[in-house]
Amino acid sequence: MTHPLDCIPRRRLPVNKRPDELAPCGVFCGACPSYGKTCLGCPSENRAQKRTSKWTCKIRCCCYDTMKKDYCIECGRFPCEKIKKKLFDSHPEDPRFKYRHEIPVLFSGLKEIGTDAYIAFQKNRWRCPYCDGIVVFYHYRCNKCGKYVFI
Repeated sequence: MTHPLDCIPRRRLPVNKRPDELAPCGVFCGACPSYGKTCLGCPSENRAQKRTSKWTCKIRCCCYDTMKKDYCIECGRFPCEKIKKKLFDSHPEDPRFKYRHEIPVLFSGLKEIGTDAYIAFQKNRWRCPYCDGIVVFYHYRCNKCGKYVFI
């Protein structure tokens, strides 16, 4: 078993290649209730943010530090057991985690259309049709008008 500090970066890929809204695992951070508040996104290297759990995230450490990839979808082992257990297979009957179960299908689009187009797709997908706010996962509720939106 590895120690959480084993993933301290030895050499990082260029940070400018990783938009803050897209986690290495495929989660669209832009729809997270913490994004822009206590967290600047899973790819952010800004150590001043309050959300610190990302620094020891096993998926993030594996992708960035061990495999030297920007996204798990770039790995020949995708989807590995680590990402299946932590994301895809977690909370199978809980509708709050629906966004996680869609990642294997949706994330393959990143390879086809590229990062910028994929993020544009995700931003549009999570945009509130009533007020243009952001629908946040877990709640599937707009952070601006408060209406429930089913993605």
